[in-house]
Amino acid sequence: MGHDQAIGRNTLLGLLRGAGGTASEQITRALEVLLEELRMEVAFVGEFHDGQRVVTHSASVPGSLTVPVGMTQPVEETLCHLIATGALEPLVPDATTHPVISAHPAARLGIGAHAGVPLYSGARIVGTLCCASRTARESLNERDTETLRALSAYIGELLTGPAAADPQTAPVDLSRLSSAVAGGQDLEGLTRPLLELIRQVTHLDTAFFSFVDWEAEEQRVTYSLNANPGEMNIPEGISAPWSDTLCRRAIEQGRPLTSNVPEIWGESQVARALGIVTYLTVPVLDAHGAVVGTLCGASGKSKEVDPRHVASMEMFARLIADQLAREAARSAELARMAALEERMSKLRELAERDPLTGLLNRAGIQSWLATALLELHPDVEQLAVAFVDVDRFKHVNDSHGHSIGDEVLRRLASSLGTTGRTGDLYGRLAGDEFVVAGMLPPTPAALAAWTGRLRRAAVVEVGDVHVTASVGAVGISDPELTTNEVLHRADEAMYRAKAASRADAVKYRADAA
Repeated sequence: MGHDQAIGRNTLLGLLRGAGGTASEQITRALEVLLEELRMEVAFVGEFHDGQRVVTHSASVPGSLTVPVGMTQPVEETLCHLIATGALEPLVPDATTHPVISAHPAARLGIGAHAGVPLYSGARIVGTLCCASRTARESLNERDTETLRALSAYIGELLTGPAAADPQTAPVDLSRLSSAVAGGQDLEGLTRPLLELIRQVTHLDTAFFSFVDWEAEEQRVTYSLNANPGEMNIPEGISAPWSDTLCRRAIEQGRPLTSNVPEIWGESQVARALGIVTYLTVPVLDAHGAVVGTLCGASGKSKEVDPRHVASMEMFARLIADQLAREAARSAELARMAALEERMSKLRELAERDPLTGLLNRAGIQSWLATALLELHPDVEQLAVAFVDVDRFKHVNDSHGHSIGDEVLRRLASSLGTTGRTGDLYGRLAGDEFVVAGMLPPTPAALAAWTGRLRRAAVVEVGDVHVTASVGAVGISDPELTTNEVLHRADEAMYRAKAASRADAVKYRADAA
C-alpha cells in the first residue's frame, strides 16, 4: 500500500473511531463505509462459533441484496469458510464466471461480485467481513483489498476488545444465540432464550421484553426472566405509564446503561417501587424506526456492566424486530386470505341462491345433495328428498298477475322452511318447482311424518288467492346414486302424488253428483 493510501486509511479509521457510539453502531457505520467505498449492495460480519457461521451485523442498500442478522449456517457450507482458509481470494469482480463461486451453493443467491477477508482476534480467525453485489464490479482493485483489511482489523477490535477474565465481560454465547434464532418459531420462542442470554452476559437480576402501547401511553412487560428468590423480580403483565418509565428516559437521553438509577432518575416512581438500581435498555424499532418495545435488564444493586453488552442487546433487539415484522406480515396475509375467502363465500352464496325466494338455486341444490350423498350412512339414516310443485301456477299468474305469483312463491318458500331443521335443504329448482331434503331415521314412519309436515306447509294464501302444491317424497339409502338420479326419483314421486290428488278430486265430484 502506498504512503498516500496509508494516510487515507488511517484518516478513515480515525474518523470512524472519533464518531463514537456503541460498538454495534460503530460496526454498522463501518459496514456502511465499506458499501460506499467498494460500491457494493450488502456488507456483513459473520462470526464463527462451534462450527456455525452466525451473521451478527449487516448493512445493505435499500431494495438490494440482504443478509439478515441472526442468519446461521454450518461454516463449511459458506463462502466465509473459503475466505478463512484462503481458498477464495479477497476480491472477485465477476462472480458469475469465477470457478469457485459459480459452482458454490451461494451462487443461487445471484451474486455478481464478492469481496471478503478474515476477522482476527489476535492470531486466531474468528469470522469474516464480507460484501457482495448482484452485478459485477470490474473496478475492484488492490486499494479495495486494503480497505477491507483495515476495516476488518477495526471491527475485530470492536468485537473482541481487550482480553479479560472478568465474567462481567463474557461474550455472547453464539451457539446459544444460533439455537435461539433457529428454534424461535414465534415471538415468545425467540425472546425467552434471548432473555437467558442477556442474564448470562450481564449477570443482572432480571431481563425482560416489553411492548409500548402508544394509544394508552403505557409500557407493559410481556416476557421476563427473573433471578433467584430474594433478588429483584419484574413479573410479566405489569404495566406503567410510559412517561414514568426508565426506558423513556434512557431512550430520550441516549443513555442505555445506568448503574445508579436512584441518583440519575430518582423521580421515577416505578423505579422506586421495583427497587431498580442498575438498568440496561435498548429500543425495539419497527421498519419505520418507531419504538414498538424495549429489551431490558435490571438489578436491585449497583453492578458494573460491560458497555459492549449494549451492542449484544441491540443485536437481540433487531432479531426481535425482525420476528415482529414477520409475524405482522403473516397476520396481514392471513387477514387478506380471510377477507378473500369471505368475498369468495359471498360470491358462492350469490351464485347458489335464488334471488326471489332466498332459497338455494339449482346449483346450490346439486351441491347440497352431492355432499349429503357423500356423508350418507344408510345403516343409521336415510336421505329424505321431496319434490314440491305448485298446482295450477300458470293460472295464478294469468289470472292475478306475476306480482301475486311471485308473492305465492315467496310465501311457499317461507312456509316450507318451517318444516325441518337448520342445515336441511330448501331450494327452488326452477319456476314453481321446489326441493326439500334432510336426514331422517331409516324408517318408513319417519319419512311419512316428514312428508305430512311438508304437505301441510304446501298451502299458502295471498289475499283471496288460495294455492296448494303437490308433494312427492322418497327416502334414499344408496349413496352411489347421482344427484340427478335422486331428483328424478323425487320428481316421479311428486307426479304420482299429483295424479292421485286429481283422481281423488274426480272421485269426489262423481260421488257428489
